[in-house]
Amino acid sequence: MHEKLDIIGSGHGIPVDGDIRKDVDTMCNLSQGIMEKGEAIGMEKREIKFIMSMHRKGYSLEQIADVAEKDIEEVKTVIERHNIVMA
Repeated sequence: MHEKLDIIGSGHGIPVDGDIRKDVDTMCNLSQGIMEKGEAIGMEKREIKFIMSMHRKGYSLEQIADVAEKDIEEVKTVIERHNIVMA
């Protein structure tokens, strides 16, 4: 990222001082955090879909927990929360 700022500064004649570099760092960190949060939400949605699919197909809580690598209480909570939504 610092290389790109150097190119902007020298190649395009745009002044890139310490404040701009700091602001760009902040923005990059913010976008990284947003991306990571989005990935986590996507993973959670896939897990819910997976658990609910197994539940609808008649797998036991123990089987779902084993395959999903969750404890039975976590699986039970997902099913209870989303069974109403899915119905």
